[in-house]
Amino acid sequence: MALLALPASNAGSDIQLDWLELRAFFDEYSNARLDELTGGRRTLEEEQAEDIGEFDQGDDAFRADIEDELNNRKTALGPAYPFDLSQDGEEVVMITQADTVGACFYLLCLIASHITDSPILNAPPDGEILARFRNRIYQIMGTLAVAGRVNGPSVSVGYPRQTKETILDVLRRAERWGLGLTPREKPGKHAQPRAKDGGIDVIGWSPGYREPPFTIVFAQLASGNNWVGKPASVEYDNFMNDFFEDRGTNQHSFVTLIPFRITDELKWRRESSIHKHICDRCSAPRHAFDGFSLSATGTNMDEVENVGVLTAWIAEYRAFALAA
Repeated sequence: MALLALPASNAGSDIQLDWLELRAFFDEYSNARLDELTGGRRTLEEEQAEDIGEFDQGDDAFRADIEDELNNRKTALGPAYPFDLSQDGEEVVMITQADTVGACFYLLCLIASHITDSPILNAPPDGEILARFRNRIYQIMGTLAVAGRVNGPSVSVGYPRQTKETILDVLRRAERWGLGLTPREKPGKHAQPRAKDGGIDVIGWSPGYREPPFTIVFAQLASGNNWVGKPASVEYDNFMNDFFEDRGTNQHSFVTLIPFRITDELKWRRESSIHKHICDRCSAPRHAFDGFSLSATGTNMDEVENVGVLTAWIAEYRAFALAA
């Protein structure tokens, strides 16, 4: 079985480009030729089209759509986008090594987008590799992404935690770092006795010259296809009542980080009205890159020391997939 299945000829340019990016990621020379896609289309469509000129026009439009999508990603993500077109426009090339900060956040999102029900990836992460992605890898990336999004500190609340801290231990550390909210001495009387993270994965805040911070962001990290039903706002009231003495200035907002590329404008608008702010694959990797860069200024944030875990996971998954 081939590692990658060619996308359907009528698949959107986002899926076509995903195929080229994955092809370059797995390729020994980090290249993927567009004619690998157009050749398959030609074989299929030449059987149906009597006018070769008509096919060539369609082929030009097909390539232009892929180039437009690549430029959209490149513009949105800047140094966090590890691919580009070759000078002759015939290849998608991975221009940044997979074991670097400039590549790992995007590659994680690209791979995660095709874990379940992928039309193109035949060897998605599985077993222990997948469990580690769900339990740790995406949490590391998401914590950095929230820090980059708010341009300030962030703490990792989601379970399982690398440390043995309780939720209140994490929130007390956040208070010391300038969160501007006072955690309870013990969970509120209505808190679930065995609550592990209270439904909130990451908290980040934009600091000013003194407390309270300008805004506090409560984040949900949703790596699966069921992300639509996981807005952080649903858990917010219970989380605040269970673990905090007060709500400060109440300038609180919500974000959901997902690895997917959302091209459906109607879906984007509809879900944004529920989730309030969504970071998809065209923003989350750049925020994580910015968060990592921000850590060099001395800004407090969890998980920054674990970026090497991300690049190691990518290398392990690539070896797994190539051997499958």
